[in-house]
Amino acid sequence: MINPVNSRKKRFGFLFLAALFFSCTSSPQGSSQTESRTPPLWVTDTARAYPDSEWLCVVEHEQDEKIAERAAITRLAQVFRVDLNSVTNANRQLAETIGNVSGKTTVVTSQSSEIAQELVSTSVVSGLIGLQVESWTNSRDGTAYANARMNRRECSARYSAMIRENERVIAQLKEEANQNPETFEAFQMLNLAYNVALVTDIFHSLLTVLDTSAISQRPSYGNAEAVKSLAQSAGRAIIVTVRVDGDNDGRISKAFTECLNSRGFRTNAAGANPYALTASFALENVEMGDPRNKFVRYILNCSLKNKSGVEILSFSENKREGHLTESEARQRAIRAAETSIGSTGFASNFDAYLASLL
Repeated sequence: MINPVNSRKKRFGFLFLAALFFSCTSSPQGSSQTESRTPPLWVTDTARAYPDSEWLCVVEHEQDEKIAERAAITRLAQVFRVDLNSVTNANRQLAETIGNVSGKTTVVTSQSSEIAQELVSTSVVSGLIGLQVESWTNSRDGTAYANARMNRRECSARYSAMIRENERVIAQLKEEANQNPETFEAFQMLNLAYNVALVTDIFHSLLTVLDTSAISQRPSYGNAEAVKSLAQSAGRAIIVTVRVDGDNDGRISKAFTECLNSRGFRTNAAGANPYALTASFALENVEMGDPRNKFVRYILNCSLKNKSGVEILSFSENKREGHLTESEARQRAIRAAETSIGSTGFASNFDAYLASLL
């Protein structure tokens, strides 16, 4: 099936990929000055070497240079009131999304794949843009000193530029979603906007520490929670009609309904809704030549169509279950079908379909 929004998605790729590349792949800059008897100024008078009006700078000392550097970075992160692991995780989650998007386009494949790889391999240090790390070891007692610093003006400019770029991306995704109401495409676009907003919220939080005047300059989209609320509303606007033939006790229909509901979509059994899921379910006895056990096979077929009647997803499955009695073998087959619908079978295929819309 050709997805009509894929061509529009290509326009978004370059925008947020470029911003994320600069945000997440920057390496700490600095130098190591070891075995020197004369300490650098930042060891003896940090405020003079890196005045607070121009720099965020912290100094730590340990018996090992690498440990001292990690300690300085951790303490600098505390100034920002953020967890570096959280920053990195948010970046990497979006990197995974970039990887999924790049596989569906021809325009950004090469660049996005390279950037996604960089994002996946970045260290915790890379979560802070423009971070510089410098160390010095006292040759007399072996004490290692390290400073972690960021230039307020330069780093603020970089954060501000990325925030503006991501705001533009989020605005475009929201506009595209508004133009495609009650569709899975709109839902996925807003989920993508939410992922971008999560990272951008972090950027803004870091920016307010570097430049306190930014506190009053909230992002145009509000915050990530506001975008998440839009995505949830878009999900609730989607109603799927569910009909299952051969479902004598309604358990199969219920399994489909719970699968869709758990993902934020509504369902009913009738009506002119945006989507329709039709399925057939059957049980048949299977002769296996086993005198002790009875075997029953379930056969499940389903088709999901959009409001134009175009099939966007089909799924078929049949599996065999056995037991000492035929009635229990049938119950086992039904339970297996329920589990498959909600996890490894239909649910997995449905999630893959949603991911393919990006």
